[in-house]
Amino acid sequence: MRDTPLEITLESLGSLTRGIEIVDGGVHRIPAVSLLESYPYKYMIRLPQREINPASILEPVRQAAVSVITERFELASEINAEVVVDPGYTSAGADLLHAKRQLARSCTDLITAADEYGVRFLFRNMGRREGNMVRHPEDLNRVTQIPLALDIGHAHVNGCLPRFLHEAASRVFYLYDSREFSEEHLEIGRGSINFDQVAAGMFANGAKGIIDVGSFRSAHNSLIALRRFGIG
Repeated sequence: MRDTPLEITLESLGSLTRGIEIVDGGVHRIPAVSLLESYPYKYMIRLPQREINPASILEPVRQAAVSVITERFELASEINAEVVVDPGYTSAGADLLHAKRQLARSCTDLITAADEYGVRFLFRNMGRREGNMVRHPEDLNRVTQIPLALDIGHAHVNGCLPRFLHEAASRVFYLYDSREFSEEHLEIGRGSINFDQVAAGMFANGAKGIIDVGSFRSAHNSLIALRRFGIG
């Protein structure tokens, strides 16, 4: 429903759930809090992946990213929503250390902003692309004090899902299936992720799940599949 107007999407998803994550971009860019308040949902807000880069080695770009994220913290505070932020990327391996330092600066700025607005935000672990920040459990040292939203597909294609489940006490899980090194968002049961392990990790941490698949039908089928593991 990526290209379906936000109002229609919200109305449609009500038949599946009362908890909805909005990716705040494209036709789903949130125009006003009043629209969200007209539905009986609990929301999460995720900021777009490529438009916002808190690890940018260009300081004006980094500052702009922090400013945009802070603006959405203000909106989230009005509807008591959590915010998921991608930790950014660098385009060149030679700039990786600089990007890590920039991300650390952004972490400090964002923690201050979140405290100001009384908002809880999380970083999401990223996929296989070289230059992405926070791909492996050891990368969490770069974003201390910020909780992790565990994208199980990203962890799976990076070959470290069991370690994330064991080492990171994630309270939010992105749930979909994938095959080996593919980052397809398959409906659950169509790929090679071990959902017995995922379910155990969710139960251990009291985590909630966000079904993140490619179609309404896949979301419906995934919800049914998850119930076989005691989720949902």
